[in-house]
Amino acid sequence: MCGRYAFYDPKEIFEIRMILEEIADIFDDSTVRRIKQGDVFPSETAAVLAQSPKGFRPYPMEWGYPIAGTSQRIINARTETLGEKPMFAGSMAGQKCAVPCTGFFEWKKEGAKSMKYLITLKDTPFFYLGGLYNRFSLREKAFCDRFVILTCKADSQMQPIHNRMPLMILPEQKEEWLSQRQGIPSLIERFEKSPKTLVITSV
Repeated sequence: MCGRYAFYDPKEIFEIRMILEEIADIFDDSTVRRIKQGDVFPSETAAVLAQSPKGFRPYPMEWGYPIAGTSQRIINARTETLGEKPMFAGSMAGQKCAVPCTGFFEWKKEGAKSMKYLITLKDTPFFYLGGLYNRFSLREKAFCDRFVILTCKADSQMQPIHNRMPLMILPEQKEEWLSQRQGIPSLIERFEKSPKTLVITSV
């Protein structure tokens, strides 16, 4: 599960700064101000790179697909069962996204307490979380673009903390993830097996 991630220091990370500047060039000031920086929670507006027929571009989206008839949201999608879920069927055909972040959070039950951990990558100031997006027509808004973060089984580094982790994509891998040339299952397998060194810090 991934229920919170970090989006810090955009002025010091060139690629993140460029994403935010491109969004500012396209959208109005009120939209740009809604993009959350710091700890990002479900339902908040975040900056993502969204796949499209003409490539990909930065876009502001809310985190979480709506559940019809409720105020609840689906924020994660399991990579193992994507093809079995009608909710994600429309997103799997050309609607991948990459969510820039500087780390993500997970909690581990230790006795009566839950310990919070920040997971980052060694020698990499930021990376992307693989996701899907879709456009929804909601009563309170004409249209709303929303995303979910893909999760997979935890690797050996993450297993002592949690049995799942988000699909992590290095900056140099984002073009491959967002390309139209490969299907989602083969890409997921490649990125799950891509070697990465995690840095796990209690916070």
